[in-house]
Amino acid sequence: MDRWKHRRRLVYFTVGFATCMILIGAFDISDRQVSSQLVIGGVSLVSLILSGYVFAATFDDRWSNYRGFSDEYSQDRGPDDYGVGGDAAH
Repeated sequence: MDRWKHRRRLVYFTVGFATCMILIGAFDISDRQVSSQLVIGGVSLVSLILSGYVFAATFDDRWSNYRGFSDEYSQDRGPDDYGVGGDAAH
């Protein structure tokens, strides 16, 4: 079962909502202060949600002891995982 299905749905909805805020703020000519606050709020919301999503994915991978392809199948790693041929400079 995909643990991230519900989380992705919330992220998509929130980014869509923030995009609507930005577009309404960009094309609203009735009140400039309200428009600027809508744009600032929408951009802030998108930044916060995407940063949180990336942090949560990284934390979830780390918490579940995920080993990516680079750790298992890397051709660059030497016997002591310092780099090519065991040289720490690489």
